[in-house]
Amino acid sequence: MSKKKILIADTSSITLREIFKSDEAKNYEIETASSGPECLEKVESMRPDLIFIELLLPKIHGIELLKILKTDPSYAKIGVVMTSSLRMQQNYNAAVEFGACYFLCKPFSNQTFFAVAKKFFEQTLSLDPLEPFEKKFDVPVFFERAHGTMKNYLKFWGTRGSSPVSGSKYLQFGGNTCCLEINYEDCFLIIDAGSGIRELGEHLHIGDRKKISILLGHTHWDHIIGFPFFTPVYDEDFEVEIYSPIGYQKEAETLFNDMLAYGYFPIRLDEMKASLSFKELRDRAVLDFGQVKIECHYASHPGPTLCFKIRTPTKTIGYVSDNEIFCGFHGTIEQIVSNPFLLSEYKSLIDFLDECDVVVHEAQYFNKEYSLKCGWGHSSITNATALIKLLKNCKEWIVTHHDPRHSDEDLIEKTQVQEKLLAEENIHVKLKMAYDGLCYPL
Repeated sequence: MSKKKILIADTSSITLREIFKSDEAKNYEIETASSGPECLEKVESMRPDLIFIELLLPKIHGIELLKILKTDPSYAKIGVVMTSSLRMQQNYNAAVEFGACYFLCKPFSNQTFFAVAKKFFEQTLSLDPLEPFEKKFDVPVFFERAHGTMKNYLKFWGTRGSSPVSGSKYLQFGGNTCCLEINYEDCFLIIDAGSGIRELGEHLHIGDRKKISILLGHTHWDHIIGFPFFTPVYDEDFEVEIYSPIGYQKEAETLFNDMLAYGYFPIRLDEMKASLSFKELRDRAVLDFGQVKIECHYASHPGPTLCFKIRTPTKTIGYVSDNEIFCGFHGTIEQIVSNPFLLSEYKSLIDFLDECDVVVHEAQYFNKEYSLKCGWGHSSITNATALIKLLKNCKEWIVTHHDPRHSDEDLIEKTQVQEKLLAEENIHVKLKMAYDGLCYPL
């Protein structure tokens, strides 16, 4: 009776030496390969029944070899066992997805190696779950943060647009992209999942509340980039619901699945331990979160984008992170407020924000910059100030969604320009430039 043929594609001389030292090795015809191309050559010349392939084989990755073998009809019936010391779920899942019959974690004993081979030839080999790493100690996921006596508040965890920034030029205002925390009595909400949500997740303390609602103004990268790093999504005790506008092309859940493909991130959406749900948001939708009510309205920005009106028993806040108000207009504030046609185009949004005590609204561009950025979805200082002038009840304006090119020095200059413009227009509104960590009492 001829011996079964095993090919071992592995660079570890120790592993190979130990396998050949075993008495079990005499029961098989065994050959070795130390690179991907050599493995393919041996497959052609030897025609093995079973191959053990090291994941990080030189020149051709183990998963790529697996795909080559399983998509070639002449090799498809050859059994493939992936071996690796990289005990990572992504590697395991990829091996299984492309047809490996087993994932053998290193280091392994000779007994384990030949037990796997024996079961394969007996047709009793079945996949085992990935072996977890030994847990050495417990690390608390959430840490309580102090806000003094402040119980009800908004907190800005990210105030940049487009992309995060870092370095000495951004110390005062911070570099995280948009993320806003809302805490009011028993209500806890998050608006946007920019890079700031990572830090929020690491400092989160919500007691016995295990449900988190995240509202997305839209699904551009700067508003979702922090989601994979938000620690509660890896805790099975949490329920995380994600609200987002209905998209033109793909639903939010599909976009998140695409974002978390293995080529981009080691953990898929369906592998996150929290209970995740996706809910659609429409223009004029009203969401009830107990003492906090959220109303939605379309903003002027590429793709379906929403802004929010946050109602609490004490204040009404408008949150408009991405909005090109009076799109393409380069005139003065007086020219804007006296132009009925222009105002009619934005009447619905103006009415939506009119009753807000506080308006969080971007003013991303200096006027000179805006002349080159029309249609990009963001406002000039003058146009944003004109909107504030039109709001009868607004007492405070918090400027957010800062351009990533604007340093601390630029934003200080912008503050001065805006304050001067408010004074010239006799607009009695308190101005504040948002920064990462800003806490606003509700």
